[in-house]
Amino acid sequence: MDTVIDILDKGGVRHLTLSRPERLNALNSAVLDALTRHVETAGPDGAACVVIAGAGERAFCAGADLDEIDGLSSDEAHAFIRRGQRAMNAVDTSPIPVIAAVDGFALGGGFELALSCHLVVASDRSRFGLPEAKIGCMPGFGGTQRLLTAVGRAAAFHLLLTGEPVDAQRAWEIGLLSVPPVAAAELTEHVEALANRLVAGSRTGTRNILEAGRQAARPAALEHEAALAALAIASADGREGIRAFAERRTPTFGGN
Repeated sequence: MDTVIDILDKGGVRHLTLSRPERLNALNSAVLDALTRHVETAGPDGAACVVIAGAGERAFCAGADLDEIDGLSSDEAHAFIRRGQRAMNAVDTSPIPVIAAVDGFALGGGFELALSCHLVVASDRSRFGLPEAKIGCMPGFGGTQRLLTAVGRAAAFHLLLTGEPVDAQRAWEIGLLSVPPVAAAELTEHVEALANRLVAGSRTGTRNILEAGRQAARPAALEHEAALAALAIASADGREGIRAFAERRTPTFGGN
């Protein structure tokens, strides 16, 4: 068992549960590194599918841990963002399918993690959003790239620019979910049935389908996103927004 991610290998499925419920499973460096490691070793360890979930009943993942990024310089922020991108890329480029089992909030980096997964199954009480615009920042874990691929320009820019979340039904309508939302009590059953169906298939065929159908974000575009996101975190508006969020107040932006 990892200290920040619970791991269970069962029946050809590697179950990874983000295990920081007191922080709504927020992504810090330890979580990102562990996620990268456990996804990359799943196939070599014999798994044919990975399921990623969040501990507790409130959140799949509420995003990057603001305690870690508050006050970072642009260089420090860039290093953190690239660490996050490595984790998301490990999921996106996995040769075995990865399922996001979303129950509760999937916000910021948590939403970007769901976008990195090949399949997304969500409970009807889930909510998805990229609130970075509200705190003077921007998504940096690949969200500006993968969201546009997932839902198209109009819906993507609405989510990116307003920072407003959408409920599970709206997420299904705009193409963020693989299947319609399910009752929270039935989520585990639905995800297990889907994972078992994937495990029963040809591993070679599955790997080839993923490789042929994957629309990976261009490396240059991800580099550009990381640089801009780092500058946003280190900016005056970014620092004000992060601290205002932590203090539960409305940020006062400089406007430059």
